[in-house]
Amino acid sequence: MIFPPSIQRWLPVMLPILAVSFWCAKAISITTSPWIDSSSTTTSPLDFNDTFDPNVTEYWFDTVVDHFNFRPTPEPTFPLRYLVNDQYYHNASSPVLFYAGNEADIFQFVNNSGFLWEAAESFQGMVVFAEHRYYGKSFPFGSPENALSPKNISYLSVEQAMADFNLLQGHIRDKWNMSRDAAFVVAGGSYGGNLALWLRLKNPNLWAGAIASSATPLKHLLRETNAFNRIVADVYGNVSNICPDLIRQGWQELFTHVKTKHGRQRIQYEMNLCHVPERPNPRDIADEIHGWVSGALETMVQYGYPYPTNFFAPVPGYPFKLACKNMLQEQSALGALRAAAQVFYNYTGQAGDCFDWVASAVEAEENDLLVKTRKSLESARYWNRLGQIERGVLSTHLEDLTGTAWGYQCCTEAYQPMPTNGITDFELPYQPNETEYFERCKQRWEGVVPRPTWEETMFLSDNFQAGSNIFLTSGQLDPWRAAGIQSVPRGSPDSIIVRIIENGAHHLDLRHSHPMDPPSVVEVRKEEMTAMEKWIVQWRNLYPSSIVHAREQRGQIV
Repeated sequence: MIFPPSIQRWLPVMLPILAVSFWCAKAISITTSPWIDSSSTTTSPLDFNDTFDPNVTEYWFDTVVDHFNFRPTPEPTFPLRYLVNDQYYHNASSPVLFYAGNEADIFQFVNNSGFLWEAAESFQGMVVFAEHRYYGKSFPFGSPENALSPKNISYLSVEQAMADFNLLQGHIRDKWNMSRDAAFVVAGGSYGGNLALWLRLKNPNLWAGAIASSATPLKHLLRETNAFNRIVADVYGNVSNICPDLIRQGWQELFTHVKTKHGRQRIQYEMNLCHVPERPNPRDIADEIHGWVSGALETMVQYGYPYPTNFFAPVPGYPFKLACKNMLQEQSALGALRAAAQVFYNYTGQAGDCFDWVASAVEAEENDLLVKTRKSLESARYWNRLGQIERGVLSTHLEDLTGTAWGYQCCTEAYQPMPTNGITDFELPYQPNETEYFERCKQRWEGVVPRPTWEETMFLSDNFQAGSNIFLTSGQLDPWRAAGIQSVPRGSPDSIIVRIIENGAHHLDLRHSHPMDPPSVVEVRKEEMTAMEKWIVQWRNLYPSSIVHAREQRGQIV
């Protein structure tokens, strides 16, 4: 869920190194949106101060393979990994900030959730990052290969993961001899934000409150409209209203020129490709290049942080701005595509003199920078190392463990194919075929078919009348905002808080504070701190303890 949907249609034989170019025959001036400071794009390739240095200790917890069957499986338990930082932890009544891990190795979220460290220091609390089953190193049945087999992967579900986290919470209380008045606040981003939201809704007896950043509980809005891709197009359009048109024209030229040998030579030249491979069907070449470029364009919006980052690849602050500006300098549509994708795939020159877009992870060493760029965080889950990804069905090869696990989840509960129209978005028109999607899932997973409305049926969707102490955030720039809660649902109690972060990208509020943060996220973090402080006080009042908690740095919590 975290990586843009166009990657679901990539033929990832293409390296994460692309440059694309679009064509503009007339003089162009940039019109800048009032909510994007045109002076803020950082051009230094050396200043990638996007992570902090977390200090965590690795622990393991024996969890149950199947929480919902009293008859044990042949291997009834397996070790679930969790990470702890207790440098600020004060005493048995101190709060715990618990990150509900999502679809990747848990260290990826540790490195990009510095706000929890800041909160822990303020509240003199503990930070816990819990890994999601079937990701990272938390596999049942002895090995990833056994766990990810069609026979054994059925124990991968939202419900099983939530049960893991509920039991882990009790294990941590016992291991650190915590008092009952020690409040656990659950947090998460994206799918992890969903888990945080649902944990608080389902088990308020365990969780004092939830910070649900970039959560997407309204998935039907992704399936029914092109809202995701429309947001992407709007972001580029707010830099210059010409950029979306250039991208559409670029696709048209790409799919026209690929039909002839001379046209393919032009594509190679305009896009600075090292070479263009032959395919039995030339359209496959265009599909691959399109997915390659489209993924870069979407990712630069979704992860368009205001400062330089190295989240998927080294990019400047607000990379979509520089991408659009570069497009406007080109004399051809293909050249404009190259110039835009250059910002994502070659900002520091890591691609070399030309783009070797057909190199694959099979051909490259794991320490190859191009492979690292492609495989970082959850991007790998959309890559099929054999170079074949169908529209709407994610990678399902064991070489890519994250892709396999998330592919299964997209064939069960996380069903989210997205239509496009090429008019209000700049994508190629595409209407998902539910029958075909279901059949592919059924073939891959031996009879498994998606349940499109399962999440919204089981986890209350946007009805929070029975909920409380939930803080939901979405970034204004983040296309996943399309499936998020964007205003407080009718009938919700006052403790349900919803904020849209102006100039904010995907779960920006969970990242560590940065001098280039927009004022909006600074204010939202303050509100989140205030909300958490209130939840902690409420929890202590429910479970009074004889242990007197020390005065907090932010004030008095008693």
